[in-house]
Amino acid sequence: MSATNSQLPSALDLTTVPVIEDMDIRTEVLDPITITQSQAVFQIPKTGVLDGGSMVQLGITADTDHFFPLNTGIHGLIKSVFLKVGGKVLASNSDYAHYTTMTRQFDSPEHRAFVDMVKSGACGDRWGQTESGRIGYRDLETTLDATATSSTANVPEFIRPTTSDSTTPLFSVPLSTLIPMMRGQTFPLMALKEHLYLEVNFNSQKDTAGDVGKITCLKQGSTQSKAVSVSTSNIKFISDHLYYTDERMNGTVKQTLTPEGLTVLYEDLITTFADVPSLAPTAGTVVPQKVERQIAVSGKTVRNIMVAEKQLDHKSSVLGEYLSTDLIIPSSYNFRINDQRIYDRDVQAPPRKYNELAQVMGKPLMTPNQIYSYDADSDKQATPTLQLNQNSVYIGKVEGHQLPPANNSVQTEDVRSTGAYIGYDATTTGFNVLGGGVKVGVKPILIQKTYHRQADAGTTVMRQSGARQMRIYTGVEKLYNIRQGEISVSA
Repeated sequence: MSATNSQLPSALDLTTVPVIEDMDIRTEVLDPITITQSQAVFQIPKTGVLDGGSMVQLGITADTDHFFPLNTGIHGLIKSVFLKVGGKVLASNSDYAHYTTMTRQFDSPEHRAFVDMVKSGACGDRWGQTESGRIGYRDLETTLDATATSSTANVPEFIRPTTSDSTTPLFSVPLSTLIPMMRGQTFPLMALKEHLYLEVNFNSQKDTAGDVGKITCLKQGSTQSKAVSVSTSNIKFISDHLYYTDERMNGTVKQTLTPEGLTVLYEDLITTFADVPSLAPTAGTVVPQKVERQIAVSGKTVRNIMVAEKQLDHKSSVLGEYLSTDLIIPSSYNFRINDQRIYDRDVQAPPRKYNELAQVMGKPLMTPNQIYSYDADSDKQATPTLQLNQNSVYIGKVEGHQLPPANNSVQTEDVRSTGAYIGYDATTTGFNVLGGGVKVGVKPILIQKTYHRQADAGTTVMRQSGARQMRIYTGVEKLYNIRQGEISVSA
């Protein structure tokens, strides 16, 4: 999902410059012009070139039993993000927390543990081998017990929220993470007549059981309030502005004053939701369920498609709402673009899915096999139901929540197959760069899926028959043009 544009003027081109020259970086700490429990809006000064490394500072207050979802951290606070010029939306991320939970799994575990854990509060990213040979969380505070199921793992105190604005930990999220457009790009603020605005909309978690997991999770058995508040006094935007030589800066401004103006190619994100009805077969049978859903990107130039999916009511006590699951028998999928099927045979095997997903980001998914699918723990000879015959993941407690035991007799808190994302790289050049997307005609893209449904058997087999929801994230290529200080955006 890298963004490279060889047509950019030198002041906006982030490739290595051939000669050493002076560049000034000035940082401004901006308070929001509007701040409530549901939204913060920042007005960014029209000076210099805005860098994608600019940060939004975030914090919440909550009772001491709260902790952030292990794979998500503070990102769960954000519902959606919009970058606007005047009243015009330039780029957006309308399902931010789910999307970012997915994309951050492609960063190296070391980066997520040593950099991102401090910046975002997520701590479930590195796995090691336990004494029993299973994989277990490396960055939780773990106490081993003689009985493996009684071992405990807890979130470190330094990334847990407190009840005070002055003591709660503060986190920072880069602009390039908030808005895919700013990934690998800068923005010429000095060429605009109107101000650039960053609008951040927050999720809400009230004191109700149904809201737990939106922003934070709670310890097992907690009687504290479930409510979370935005630490409004700590919400800031750390805005980095780049200043090059007068020659480079003036060259960019002059280009915006020409009849053609300055045109820049960038990536935006379109999110589509699709529901799948439940199907409950009789015990001991497997019933295929075929569905076909439209992705509303007609007339767009598509770079990639990524899909997260789970049962509608599935929420983890340690991961919150931010997960994507597959069934024990892997589902299969295909795409139909411009009336052509992409794959001759539907993609079903987890290794093939994993490889196709890696093509989207240009790097592999950095999670254990067990987190991506049930493949490592399922009995391939137990036809037709493909039952689980082992548990190779930590079987103790996380914040008091008991994970499934070795015999899989209870799976209500299973973390296996909670990172089961799928993806398709639609670029036509063989290089994952801007400018190589496929033009979609008047017909929408279709995603075709086949589920292999089984009956739910109490707590032994979970999430096999219920209604499901797909979150489909489509990266599309767009253009903005700045002419005489006015900006226009392609559809």
